[in-house]
Formats: sequence, structure tokens, C-alpha cells
Amino acid sequence: MIGKMSNADDQRRDRRVGPLGYYWFITFEHASVLHALTEECQQAIDTTHFYPVSSDGLHLTLDRIAYDGESVREQLDSIVTAARRACKDQRPFTMTIEQASNLRGAIGFKVSPAERVRNLRDALRSATLSVLPEAPVKESVSDPHVTIAYPAFAMATDAIEISTAIHRADVSVMEAAMVSLERRESFYSWDVYARIPLAG
Repeated sequence: MIGKMSNADDQRRDRRVGPLGYYWFITFEHASVLHALTEECQQAIDTTHFYPVSSDGLHLTLDRIAYDGESVREQLDSIVTAARRACKDQRPFTMTIEQASNLRGAIGFKVSPAERVRNLRDALRSATLSVLPEAPVKESVSDPHVTIAYPAFAMATDAIEISTAIHRADVSVMEAAMVSLERRESFYSWDVYARIPLAG
């Protein structure tokens, strides 16, 4: 059974290099307008202080499912089945991404409608908890966002304003993804375990 982690353990495990575990993501492989906006914003970022995220690495983290080594395939498959049922009532929606700013040290875009993103997260979280009642779900205090650059070292950054020709990107959200997440020195990578269509 998966147990909840203390805040100290939570921070320690999220910062380690290597496999982190399984998460719910929204991914943006085909969001060309978002890719263009990201690339334009990154041209104004000081790369001596930040590691830019590549277009194929853009994502929005919805929730954590399990830490590495703390779930088995049968449990993950049961969560996928529960998530497919839950998302039969979730309609596809358009997410607006804009206003690059400082997000607790990283640089990223704000996302709206936040409530719609949270509703999807809650449906997926319910599916996770129906199989793993003690799953270490991610209690985030941040609003939904898409990170486009991570800090190269521990530092306090002032809020930034980046002016671009492209002011926003509207992205259709048709599915969520269960991913196996890994942290490298300067970026995250993942493999998709399952895709969950929004079928409402």
C-alpha cells in the first residue's frame, strides 16, 4: 500500500535525479501555437540562469499517482480503467495559455480556465484513490501552469514580463495522460503509460 509522505520527504523525493513515479499530465505534442509562443518567450530568457524546456517537453502536471517503485502494473491498469470511466463525463475543453511570469523560481505560463483544469484533476484523483486510497496525491498550492524554463541553481528571481508578438495560445484538451516521470539534471522526461480520452 502506498503511504502519504511528510513535507520533508515530499520535497526530497521531488528533487532527486532519476525515476520519480507515475503522474497525470496534460501534454502538448501537437500544440504548434503553444510551441511558437514558448520559443518566442525563451529568446528573452537568460540561459545562464535558466534551462529552457524543449517543445516536446511542455506539459501541465495534474496530479501524482505513485512514487517510483511503490505501485505495480495491476494497480496502474486498474487506475487507468477507473479513469476511463470517470472521464466519460468530462468534456473536451479549450485551455488558454498566456502571460509568462515567475512561478516560484521557474518561468511559465498561466493557464485558464483554472477551474476546468481542477475539475479534470479531481476526476483523475478520484480514479486514483478508488484503487489506492493512500496514494501520495500532489497537494499543490500553485495555480495550473505550464513551465517553460527551470532555474539553473537555487536563486530568488524577480517577477518577469516578456513581451511577444503572440499574446496567447488556445489549446484543445482532448485527453489526459498517465506518465512514468523521470528527472534529469536540467529537465524532466516521461513515457506515456496510458492516454485517457475526455468523452463527455
